[in-house]
Amino acid sequence: MQTANTQNSKRLDVVVKYFYPVVAGIETNIMNVYSYLQEQGFDVRIHASTDTPEKQNILSRTETINGLKISRYPWRWYGFFPNVKWRETDAFCLHNFNVFPHFFILAYALFRRLFGRTKPKIFLIPHGGFTPGWETFPPLIRLVKKIYHKTLGAFLINHSVDALRSVSEWESQETIRYGVRQDLVTTIPNGLEDYAYSPDIEDRAGSDIRRLAADAQPYIIQIGRIHPIKNQLAAIKAMALLPNNVRFIVAGPVTDPEYKKLLDETIEHLGLNDRVRFIGIVSGIDKYYLLQKSLANVHMAIWESYCNAVHESMSQGCVCVVSKDTALEELIKDGVNGFCIESYDDKAVAEKIRFLLDNQYSETIQKIRQNNLSFAQGHSWTEIAKKVEILYGNQILLV
Repeated sequence: MQTANTQNSKRLDVVVKYFYPVVAGIETNIMNVYSYLQEQGFDVRIHASTDTPEKQNILSRTETINGLKISRYPWRWYGFFPNVKWRETDAFCLHNFNVFPHFFILAYALFRRLFGRTKPKIFLIPHGGFTPGWETFPPLIRLVKKIYHKTLGAFLINHSVDALRSVSEWESQETIRYGVRQDLVTTIPNGLEDYAYSPDIEDRAGSDIRRLAADAQPYIIQIGRIHPIKNQLAAIKAMALLPNNVRFIVAGPVTDPEYKKLLDETIEHLGLNDRVRFIGIVSGIDKYYLLQKSLANVHMAIWESYCNAVHESMSQGCVCVVSKDTALEELIKDGVNGFCIESYDDKAVAEKIRFLLDNQYSETIQKIRQNNLSFAQGHSWTEIAKKVEILYGNQILLV
C-alpha cells in the first residue's frame, strides 16, 4: 500500500487546546511530528486557543512556527470552532480528549458518515486524555467525565474515528478496556530530540548549566510541570531523609500556583531551602546535560500515559526512580532500568537514593545505565514521525 510521502499537499487540520509557546508533552509531540509531515509535503494547519495554562487570551491569533500555520481562538465553555471547511481538508487530528470542541467534531463526523461521507478522516491522539488519572479531577467533574468517556465518548470514537494513536501500550490497553474497538488502536510512542544523541553534550552545554550541575553535586532531578499530578512533593519529602550534601533540581513551568505554594511551604518547614532549587524551563542541550550529570531522575507522578522526561533521561544513561502502576513501568522495569515504587512513599524514595549514593559505581548501577542507553537507540522524533506518516497516509488513501 502507498504511504503518505507519495501524496503531496494532503491537508491535516490539528486541533488542540494549547500549543507553542506552551511546551509540555502534547505540544512537543505535535511540533516534532507535524514539522516532519510538513516537510514531507503535507499541508499542516494547527488550531489552538489563545490561552496558556496560566493566562487567558494572551497569544496572537495567527502565527507560523517551523512552517506550521497556527490559527488561535478565544477559549469558551464550548472550546472553540476551528475555521475549517470540511470539504477542503483531508483529515482532522484531534489531540488530547477535551469534551469540547472534540465532541462537536466527532458528532458531525458521525452525522456525515450516516450519508456515506468518509472524508475527512478523523485521527484521535488522546495522550492519555481518554484514560486520565481520575484522582486529579474534582469529584463532580470526575463523575461526569468518567460517564461520558465510557459511554458517549467511546461510542463516538468507535463510529467516527478512523485511527486512534496512543503513546504507550499501557494507554492502548486502557483505551480498549474503556470500550474502544481494538482495531482502531495503534501504539506509536513519543520520540527523542536529536540533542539526545549528540556526542558533544558536555562541550555544548551553557556555562551557567555546567556551573549549576557542578555546584549541586550530587543531585537528583525531576523535569515536568509543577502540578499535583507530577507529585514533586514526594521527592521533596525524601530530601529530608537524605544526607545534607544531596540537592534536588526541579525543572519545568509552574502550571498550578497553589501546588507550588504547597511545595514552598514544605521546603520551608523541612529546612530544605538551600537544597531544593526550581530552575524553570530547561531545554535542548542544557536539559540533556543536567540529566547526564544527575545521580537519578526521580519521577513519582501519580499518573502518566508515557513520560518524555523519563524517556529523555534514559537516553543519557540516567538511573530513574519512578512510580508504580502507570505507563512509567512500560519504560522502567524495576531493577533493570531503574526502580519502581509507590507514588507517595517518600521513605522508599530516600532508600533508593541512599542505595545509589553507596553503589553508583557498582556493576549493578552501571548495567542499569547501559540498559537505558541501549533502550533509547532508534527513538528519534524523525523515526517516530515516519510511523505516523504511514498511519495517516494509508488511512487517507482509503477514501
